Formats: sequence, structure tokens, C-alpha cells
Amino acid sequence: MLRYAGALFLILGLALPSLAETLPYVTAKDVDLTRLLAPPPANDSPQTQAELQEVLRVQARRTTEMAAAASADQQEDVFRFANVFGAKFKPENLPVATAFFARVAESEGAVVDPAKDRWQRPRPFLLSSDIKPSVKMSKSGAYPSGHTSLGYLMAVVLGNMVPEKRSEVFARAADYANNRIVGGVHYPSDIQAGRITGTVIAAEMMTRPDFQRDYAAARAEVRQLLGYPL
Repeated sequence: MLRYAGALFLILGLALPSLAETLPYVTAKDVDLTRLLAPPPANDSPQTQAELQEVLRVQARRTTEMAAAASADQQEDVFRFANVFGAKFKPENLPVATAFFARVAESEGAVVDPAKDRWQRPRPFLLSSDIKPSVKMSKSGAYPSGHTSLGYLMAVVLGNMVPEKRSEVFARAADYANNRIVGGVHYPSDIQAGRITGTVIAAEMMTRPDFQRDYAAARAEVRQLLGYPL
């Protein structure tokens, strides 16, 4: 498949991304969230208390199916969008796009993790023993939501690659983000900040020549696989 992909991009005159390259396209030096986002609400603030109650309300109506979906969405990669693009949308069919989106994911972590470490907002289950997560519990900072940031970052990129599916892509990103509340590991304001974060990272990445080079190759591969005109 990789040799086929290489031939395709030679024909199209596109650069083939290096599959060994995992450096982020942007980092916290390029997108400083501590200067872009409001800090998270204080632990004892009325807003945090209200958000805890919202997480508990979601927990009270959480079904087995909802818990299973939240658990599946712990996976942080672009192939969580397969229900939008179909069964062919999987790593073995998209080696170039897989490498490209690995760098996209590295960029999210490089931007979000320093902000999480700076703010250190406790997860909901650390403030209320009534909250029983249905997904793996993390003690990293809750704000902003890294899953949400990545989901919306990938949604922006995928929506540009395949505008024919943009509405479905963003609906899937919304579900992906909301599943962090369903799972009991994030507050609503973490999700809101993640939406902003993912969009800002995407906008910054799009200014970078190495991103544009790799994006063009990945876009061609994705569209060819899905049967859309290049």
C-alpha cells in the first residue's frame, strides 16, 4: 500500500510525508493557551459546583450503550471518524494520512499539555466522590479537554479535506467531546475550551509550509480512497 501511495503522489506531483516524522507542526511556543483562554473556574466557585451537578445529571441517565461509546472514544486518533467515512477509512488503507494525523495529534499534545500542567484543574471525580467515571480515570489537568481539542482539530482538517462530509464530521466531533462528560472525566467548560483550542491550533498549523505539504498528500490519499475527485 505504501508503494502504491508513493506512486500516486509522484503522479500528482505531491510530496510524500516521511512516515518516521512525528515532530509536532506547532507547540505551546506558537499557541500559548494561557494567554488565549480564560483560566478555569476555581474549585469552590459557583460555576464549578454547577458543572459538577451537570456531570451528575449526565451520570444519572448514562446507559450501558452511552458508557460503551464513551469508552470507545477514549482512543485518540482520526479513525474514530470511521463512522462518517465508512469501513474503508482505516490505517492500513491510509498510510500517508495515518502518518500525517499522527503529527497533527502530536501538535495537540504539544500545545495542550503545558496549559493543563499550568492550570491543574482537578477532574470532576476528584472533587466529588459521587461521580463514578465509566472510562479510565486520569489525574492530569482537566482544562482544557485534550480529547475535545484533538477531536475539533481533526474535524477542521477533515472538513477541509472532505467538505462533502463537513456537517457529519463536526457532528461526530461534538459526540466525541460530549463523551468525556458522559464518562465522568470532564466538566462542560473543559469541553468548551477544547473546542476553541482545537480550532486555534488548526488555524495556526495551516500557516506552516510543512503542514501544507503533508496535508496535500494526505488529502489526495483520503479522497482517492473514498472515491471523491482530487
